[in-house]
Amino acid sequence: MSHELPHRVLLAVDGSVHANQAAQYLADYGAMFGVWTIVVLHVQCADGSSILFPDEGATSADMTELGADVTGEARRILDAANLPYAVDTQLGDPADIIAREADAEHMDEIIMGSRGMSPWTGLVLGSVAYKVIHRVAIPITVVGVPQREASHTAKQPSGIHRVLLAVDGSKHASQAVDYVCRLRHGRNLLEVELLSVAPPMPPGYTRGFVKQELIDNYHREQGESALQTACHLLHAADVKFNVHIVPGHPAETIVDVAKKHDCTRVVMGTRGLGTINSLVLGSVAYKVLHLSPVPVTLVK
Repeated sequence: MSHELPHRVLLAVDGSVHANQAAQYLADYGAMFGVWTIVVLHVQCADGSSILFPDEGATSADMTELGADVTGEARRILDAANLPYAVDTQLGDPADIIAREADAEHMDEIIMGSRGMSPWTGLVLGSVAYKVIHRVAIPITVVGVPQREASHTAKQPSGIHRVLLAVDGSKHASQAVDYVCRLRHGRNLLEVELLSVAPPMPPGYTRGFVKQELIDNYHREQGESALQTACHLLHAADVKFNVHIVPGHPAETIVDVAKKHDCTRVVMGTRGLGTINSLVLGSVAYKVLHLSPVPVTLVK
């Protein structure tokens, strides 16, 4: 796929720590993977849930001033990286505005913090990031560091954009591969760790009665089948990659492999996310969002 057109990114911020981490991620790697246009969007909520909200009689000048306050740290971060951007402040429901602006401005990607994402047991409740994921068709990168893993991200960017690309042979996984192939056209040194999490043995097989060689062969065959299309697409795009077939629980394995190989972020399809009304606990993509110490890009 060609990447001749500028990559347009909508950076949604609300003044929170995670929003500023999203800005820092964009500052660290934006130029590397070919970001040309950035819109910094702050949405002031009318339901009282925003950090700061003006009175109903506030003027447009008041809103602009408030937007400048809330976006101040994100703008400072982008300025330090010499990344050009425009600032937009709007009033309304954050998820609705973010989705609408991404469509109206023909954005290629949304980057935002995970502020408001509940603990795993209560994830289905009201997160702006959760709603945006379901309402947009473009890739969305969610940045949010679990407190216990914060030290993992303390390293300075090395000049290498190392991506953990998790695939399962599905259509959405192939679209995630296409997304990574487009990164190859940026100015970055791109490295890909291509992962297939091998499924467990079928019911009825007991480890104590099955040779380890048979188990290993089963995992390899299942993994190679899931990796076939991804390998073809990466080869065609001249993207260097390493292959990993690892048995285990999908979300935990994805996060563990990303940490082991010091990846910059995780990229994966949204297979299994379900609709906004039918999402159940156990979605691999959502659990990765909750567990990952590095940004996660979801591709539909």
